[in-house]
Amino acid sequence: MSRLEQIYLRLPVALQNVVVSLEGLRIQRRRYGAGFRAAEQLVQAQNALRGGDLQALRIRLLSSFLQTAAATPFWREQFEEHGVQPNAVEPFAELVKLPVLTKDVVKRNVERIVNPTIGRRDLLWRHTSGTTGSGLVFPETISTEHLTWAFWWRYRRWHDLSPQTRCGYFGGRSLVPIESRQPPFWRLNRPANQLMLSGYHLNRETAPAYLEALRAYDVQWLHGYPSMLSLLAKYVLDDHLRVDLPRLRCITTGAESLTEGQRTCVRTVFNVPVVQHYGQAEAAANISECEYGRLHIDEDFSAVEMVTNLNDPGSLRLIGTNWLNPAFPLLRYDTGDLVVAGKGTCACGRPGRLIDSIDGRKEDYLVLPNGTRIGRLDHILKDMINVREAQFVQNDPVAVTVRVVRGAAFDDSDEAQLRHEIRQRIGSEIEVRVEYLDAIPRGPNGKLRLVVSTLSRS
Repeated sequence: MSRLEQIYLRLPVALQNVVVSLEGLRIQRRRYGAGFRAAEQLVQAQNALRGGDLQALRIRLLSSFLQTAAATPFWREQFEEHGVQPNAVEPFAELVKLPVLTKDVVKRNVERIVNPTIGRRDLLWRHTSGTTGSGLVFPETISTEHLTWAFWWRYRRWHDLSPQTRCGYFGGRSLVPIESRQPPFWRLNRPANQLMLSGYHLNRETAPAYLEALRAYDVQWLHGYPSMLSLLAKYVLDDHLRVDLPRLRCITTGAESLTEGQRTCVRTVFNVPVVQHYGQAEAAANISECEYGRLHIDEDFSAVEMVTNLNDPGSLRLIGTNWLNPAFPLLRYDTGDLVVAGKGTCACGRPGRLIDSIDGRKEDYLVLPNGTRIGRLDHILKDMINVREAQFVQNDPVAVTVRVVRGAAFDDSDEAQLRHEIRQRIGSEIEVRVEYLDAIPRGPNGKLRLVVSTLSRS
């Protein structure tokens, strides 16, 4: 946690709301600044392409991207080693000559993958941990950010949502001091019309206050981690909470896979469609759910491959090429996620191969002594670039074990940072143990779960 974040958490609630809104304004101006409108118009127009027209666009985008990647030391060597011709007429035939790219290889070669033809002052730096809990910091251009958000708003507009729709957001940021015991457990981002709700304070006792806040702020759209949204809904069902629920239009989910059980629970309580979106900071793949409940690969967003998963023949590994980001080309990048391919066509008529299910980021909860359940913990690891892999394991109600596979540069300061970030989110009432391993065991399908808790299943 930075010094500024520490200062923020000591401020009165009213000033924290001001800070959140000022940061929201800064992000809004950058994200939707000059260039976004053109990006949105382009992306909306691409959605009308079908068949040969769509494939011609994909060929053009990939061909240009291969030539861009050839400017980087890493890809120049890879192209020479595997006989890839960036100027070839059939770029997809050249792409598959390359081996699948793992996150570990990317982390070891970040500087050699960064495009030297783009000025550093023109770049934004992204932080991600992903499924494996391995931190990665990489650049993207302003244009990449505009295009990415244009795609995400294209999907949201399918469900009658806009930037003006008042939104309640359950995310992973630490906006409320962990020691807080009384509401508000949320902060207001006025420029984004967004009520930002803390997932680290949600439990059986606090759930009614969350519901009252959603109603009081007239939230029309809920977005966030399925683990948090379904937990709120389950408290309503289990405790028969007699409160006025917000009148929502839609609920959208991201960052985790949405299970059918979670979808049913949330839809039963709020009586609105619950739809999911799949993506990642690296922009290697984008999958959007339409109004008919089918998941579509956004074929104009990136080059997505589904390859055999040897650990589970019933699922496919999701591999992507992020042609939106010339600053950090990732070709045949292994997202670490698994999918089951769909069949047939969708009644919505939109293009894109269909996906039946995504086994991306389904995890258990950590259960705190006061009953609070915490799902996604990826924000803890976003800046931990010296952590190769990590996993949170809980079999004891008063202790959690953090399994860590250390990178070559990992030292005592990394462990201190890790412990500090954990404490900021789970407080001091639970013991934190750090266990170092050479490798973290995978599940039967080959996936690494970030959170494994026998307590949350009971």
